[in-house]
Amino acid sequence: MEIHVFSRAEIEAGVLIRCAYAVISIRDPGKHRAKVKAQVGLREVLFLAFHDAEPSANFALPPEIRPITPAQGNEICNFVRKHQQTVGAFAVHCEQGMSRSPAVAAAICEALGLDGKRFWQRHAPNRYVYHMVANAFEGAAAKPCKT
Repeated sequence: MEIHVFSRAEIEAGVLIRCAYAVISIRDPGKHRAKVKAQVGLREVLFLAFHDAEPSANFALPPEIRPITPAQGNEICNFVRKHQQTVGAFAVHCEQGMSRSPAVAAAICEALGLDGKRFWQRHAPNRYVYHMVANAFEGAAAKPCKT
């Protein structure tokens, strides 16, 4: 299984993935969906909107900032579980391809038993996003993801 990370500009320009793949498209709330090119091999796109935010007990986010939710973590888990046997790759993108998408990619790698260290070494993954997605997969390990 291949896991790729892209920016919005890259995914909209079209990416070359030489096998069947699915896309997880992350945008800021209020922005329009990315225009993911329908290329050979593309099976499905999951569109999500959440900010690149890391809430903490010591810092309250402004009400207009919407971080990833547990439900969105579950959506990612369900999407990956749905496609993991039918695609050879997942492409994950966010606005810059530097924080949210590498966090999601690292969590997917871990859930699928792959090495996701490269995402931590080459990018600055949002730790909150990573934990929300990883927690969804951990919860799904005890029971099947909802479809």
